[in-house]
Amino acid sequence: MVTGAVAGLVAALALGFEEGLRRFYPSRATWLRLRRARGRLAVRIMRERFEASGSRRTPRVLAEILLGGIVVWIAVSPLLDKRWYEVVTDTTPWVLVAVAMFRTPGTLTRIAERMKDHERSVGEDPDKDWRDDLEDGDATAIAL
Repeated sequence: MVTGAVAGLVAALALGFEEGLRRFYPSRATWLRLRRARGRLAVRIMRERFEASGSRRTPRVLAEILLGGIVVWIAVSPLLDKRWYEVVTDTTPWVLVAVAMFRTPGTLTRIAERMKDHERSVGEDPDKDWRDDLEDGDATAIAL
């Protein structure tokens, strides 16, 4: 039972971390530091990856599967001679993880939107294709 409580605490911390990212990352200072350290193009590509990851359905499908497992666990718990508080302790971490997984695409989209706002604030057009600015030899310089 103690391990379930510890797992619930860790899952709550993970959910809190994701909420922090959703609300505050990247700040303008962090975004400028990333740009200075990695370059304008690398930060732009990072933003596009966030946008692409935010549009995928994989985290939601995995969260639905996880919630299905939670429902099954709650359904079979009377057969395992468990008390209600033991079932709650067992399933709390998984519910928090499922909530975090449901919110992941939205979090990535919010981060990308914030990065677009930072790009607009320095006078760049975030919707302009960055491939137009490349010269012949620059493509190998940004290969990740």
